[in-house]
Amino acid sequence: MALVRVYCGLASADSADRPASASSTLTSAVVDDAGRLLHVCEIGDDPAGYARLVALLVERSGGPSGAAIAADSDDHTVTSLLSAAGRPLAIADDDSVDDFAERFADDDSLEEMQSPPAQRRAVGLARALQAGALSAVTLPAPRDLAGYKQVLAAHAALANGRHTAAVALREVLRELYPAALRAYPDPAEPVSLAVLDALPEPGMLGGTVARGRDVSVAADAIVAHLAADGVADADSINDAVTALRVAIAETPRRAAVSRALTSAVAETVRQAVAAVRACDAGCDALVGALGARISAPSPVSGRRAAPADARTEVGTGGGLRAVDPAPPQPTGRRSRPEPVGGGLPTPPRPLGPPRWLRPRSRRHRPRRLRSLRPPRSSRRSTARRGGATPRFSRRPAGWTGRRTGRCPRRRHPRPASPRSLRPSGATRRPTRVSRSVPP
Repeated sequence: MALVRVYCGLASADSADRPASASSTLTSAVVDDAGRLLHVCEIGDDPAGYARLVALLVERSGGPSGAAIAADSDDHTVTSLLSAAGRPLAIADDDSVDDFAERFADDDSLEEMQSPPAQRRAVGLARALQAGALSAVTLPAPRDLAGYKQVLAAHAALANGRHTAAVALREVLRELYPAALRAYPDPAEPVSLAVLDALPEPGMLGGTVARGRDVSVAADAIVAHLAADGVADADSINDAVTALRVAIAETPRRAAVSRALTSAVAETVRQAVAAVRACDAGCDALVGALGARISAPSPVSGRRAAPADARTEVGTGGGLRAVDPAPPQPTGRRSRPEPVGGGLPTPPRPLGPPRWLRPRSRRHRPRRLRSLRPPRSSRRSTARRGGATPRFSRRPAGWTGRRTGRCPRRRHPRPASPRSLRPSGATRRPTRVSRSVPP
């Protein structure tokens, strides 16, 4: 079977089309990349129906993650599990679902035109995904199912492994047991697996020797044994055994498979069947755990189902009609009341100069750069020695390199020193008077 990209549609049945005693079911339709209808079936709105849908998508596309799914409501258990598992999902309203059912219907197919409304809606949703009218995205997981993400991921891994084991079983039967493929189109079905496990070698129906013992097996004994195990009813098992017996009689035995390899062939077929059954057992355990912990959906299933009391109260009122609920109060910027210009106009506010043109305050003025001139004492000593220091030299003479905390230029005049208060005629030092000492 060639694996292609597929699209799936899920639609719920109307309450008028479904009897009151029937449980909640969903109709699933799968189409390929060209819009051709591949499969249509009904699944239950429970974890078992989710497992069946995942197995169907794996069988058709090689993995459930590569299939886009569209549903007519997000109130179903199956859609909630799909969202929790991280599958791409699209939700459409009732009007869009009916429009897709009419727009994407195949008028040339009489069977499709005469199908139930739920089936036509499911096919319309699947073809809307294929045509691009709907886009499937990953929706956030429901809060009550967020803790089951690991369980759903493990179930998806087992579903993929089961598909791989079924492909391996088909190849083993093609080479070693071709009569089984002629008898069973799908050898991975439960009844086919049970019959192949009981009859893993074509010579066992004719009374051959296997593993050194005479095991002449009667078909009636096999049917009774499998029916007692609860695999299926006796008629279904009898039909499967009869089909295998006819296929063995019509299929020539290959020369490569000699009688010396009979035991090896039987053991190989049994192990291939056991691999498929092991994956089925793991999936059943996970689905049983989900079914025990997930609550059943509410009686009102989907948006199409009308309440039961609404149908029984028709014609009981005395001319009363339902009052439409008040529309929600509009919010947003457009719903704000506009100002009424009944009074005097508001005088405009004076605009001052821009901020970058305003004068800065005193504390924001830049600090004056310190002069590079040496201290006053250094200039005096240099002048006395006769050396001249350039005024704007980079490093003047006598500059110690240490910055002082005081500014060399003072804003206020220095106070008068005692030397400056002396008269101009006075000398700096008093002259010593020489006295003549008499002899």
